[in-house]
Amino acid sequence: MEERLRRSMVGGLLAVVLGFGAFLRTPGAEHVRAVQIVALLAAGMGLGVALANFLMLVRLRRRG
Repeated sequence: MEERLRRSMVGGLLAVVLGFGAFLRTPGAEHVRAVQIVALLAAGMGLGVALANFLMLVRLRRRG
């Protein structure tokens, strides 16, 4: 169970890194395109998945 949570957390964090990396590399942030908005939304969702899995992992360890 813990291995599955760790793998899912790493996948979520990878989505965050890729999404923010793609957004930060584009010049001219004042002209935000729809693709950049989608990338930021995906990064936010990935961060949410990673955070939820981290909290589940902490709760599992605390229970014993």
